[in-house]
Amino acid sequence: MFLFWNYRWFLLHFIFEQLHINYVITTWPISNTSNIQLVGLFKDAENTSSPTDLSVHSRAMFKAAVLLSQQYNITIEGQFIGWQAVQTGASPIAAVNGVCRALSTSDIFGIVGPSLSLEVPITAEFAKDVGIPAVSYAATNPDFSNRNMYPAFYRVVPSDSAAAIAIVKLFIRFNWTSCIIIYQNDQFGTGGANVIKDELHKNDLTVATMVVYSKTSLK
Repeated sequence: MFLFWNYRWFLLHFIFEQLHINYVITTWPISNTSNIQLVGLFKDAENTSSPTDLSVHSRAMFKAAVLLSQQYNITIEGQFIGWQAVQTGASPIAAVNGVCRALSTSDIFGIVGPSLSLEVPITAEFAKDVGIPAVSYAATNPDFSNRNMYPAFYRVVPSDSAAAIAIVKLFIRFNWTSCIIIYQNDQFGTGGANVIKDELHKNDLTVATMVVYSKTSLK
């Protein structure tokens, strides 16, 4: 009897899920034919066999946001917003190349991304030159908060400066006085390590040593 009711519950749940999926598919506008588009930059390589959660989830949320804008009839010059997704493979050149290709075929009014700090300088410089904003959802290097250097770059995540302040508060709370900073040798690692070191020094806390490593050399 117990198995019978479990089966009935599973079947009912399955039916409701199918109805829900069909409802979503039929009620959400799915047009991506608009010439006015956002281009999204995502760090996985094209056709990778090992996609990362950050890239997959960010790409899904990017498309969902565009579809929601269509559902709520948000338009620019009377057209729905469309999208193009670029897989950069963590390459700054690939990121800019993807944006250039998008600009050649559509009216791109903004860049969503990149996610990696190492991709930001060239992408942000290019965005400034062509007059469109770039809004990152993950790059945290504090240097990018400099409005004079990066006037077209914005982000929706706090910089590593906020993390550094929180770390110092932990040191004070637990009466820690010194540490070793281990960081990776790219803009994300170097920028974060330096801002943490500076914040620790401002509060008379000791950084005994700083150890840098390369992700590509790890086994």
